[in-house]
Amino acid sequence: MASRRTTFSPEEVDRAVRLSQLPGLSMAQVSRRTGIPVAAIRRSRQERPVRLDRDDLLLAALTRNGERSQGAVGDLAVLASWLDYTNKDGTTAAEVTLDLERLAAEGRIVLRAGRFRLVGRWP
Repeated sequence: MASRRTTFSPEEVDRAVRLSQLPGLSMAQVSRRTGIPVAAIRRSRQERPVRLDRDDLLLAALTRNGERSQGAVGDLAVLASWLDYTNKDGTTAAEVTLDLERLAAEGRIVLRAGRFRLVGRWP
């Protein structure tokens, strides 16, 4: 019988905490995905609160909450609408375009022909 892991690196816990903050993902889903118990995620959220920023939310939308590392960018108006719904900030497709270009210039994503590729791990 396989034993359950009981220790996790700070990076693994931070990733689980960040994922658990995303709209539409429950702590139980994050726990199943990462293997980190819900209690550990909950405790870490209380001890070290994390606030996701606009880039985190945009990358979440592109990567389907970190499930894929590349794919079609999709309709920028839909991305903008989701960001506006999440942040209540009036995001437009033009702003999403600028955000994507900035993320590419920072080396966080590669943009080419309507597709993206995540550089490195997110979150």
